[in-house]
Amino acid sequence: MYTMRIVAEVGADRQVILTLPPEVPTGKTEIEVNITPQIEQKKKLPRTSWADWAEDNAEHWGNRLDSRDVEGFTGRRF
Repeated sequence: MYTMRIVAEVGADRQVILTLPPEVPTGKTEIEVNITPQIEQKKKLPRTSWADWAEDNAEHWGNRLDSRDVEGFTGRRF
C-alpha cells in the first residue's frame, strides 16, 4: 500500500491530473480520494510573551531523553 498526501488547486473544470511515482506497480488497483478543504488560518499577532516564543520553538523529544541527559545539561541528578 502506498500513501501520498497531495495539495492541489482545483479549477472550475474540477480536474486534477496526477502522475504516480515509478515505484507504484502497474495493473489493477484501488485509488481512494478524500476531499478536505484547506481552511485559511488566522495570522497570529507578533509574539508577546516568552510562552509564545517557547511554543514556537519547542521540540517534541518523545523517548529521546532520560535522567542522564537531564543531568548532563542541568548538573542535577533526577
